[in-house]
Amino acid sequence: MQKTAVIIGAGPAGLTVAFELLTMSDIKPVIYEMDDCVGGISRTIRYKGNRIDIGPHRFFSKSDRVMKFWLNVLPLQGAPAKDDKLLGRTIPLSTEPSAPDPEKEDRVFLHKNRITRIFFLRKFFNYPITLNADTLKNLGLSRISKIGITYAMVKLRPLKEEKSLEDFFINRFGRELYETFFKDYTEKVWGISCDKIPPTWGCSE
Repeated sequence: MQKTAVIIGAGPAGLTVAFELLTMSDIKPVIYEMDDCVGGISRTIRYKGNRIDIGPHRFFSKSDRVMKFWLNVLPLQGAPAKDDKLLGRTIPLSTEPSAPDPEKEDRVFLHKNRITRIFFLRKFFNYPITLNADTLKNLGLSRISKIGITYAMVKLRPLKEEKSLEDFFINRFGRELYETFFKDYTEKVWGISCDKIPPTWGCSE
């Protein structure tokens, strides 16, 4: 009897799961996608001759296994892209003879240097959040004091049972830091209140 796995969404995660099932098992993946194309928010569309990114899809991983997987799917560029040439940027290029030219092929992994920041309180914060002088200055003395106090309180008297993702965050960062940086962002991403999400989700946040 044919084994089947139902996958919701044809974004990078769903496509990766389907690919792994096809290449490493006898399970047949079936992907359900509400849109008429794949890629999720990590896709690029063509509009009036221009290519537009639907969402940020820069990729980075410290895992050699993960990087090897993606470079097998999308080989690293072997020639600079048009914007690299115009701006005179020097970027790492593949030395493989068959490495693709991004001006001629779509199936290519581009190397781009970017800075990601959080715009909050009309100020820019490092992403991920780091405790440095700029962060302390941007948050202000009052908010920093609340963050310190609620963090100390939860370390002295942590929640004994974590019933939700909200409990998970508060136990690790204190209520003020949770409400400042984690609550709204998480609820915006998942469309669910943090107190309705299981605490196990915190391991992947």
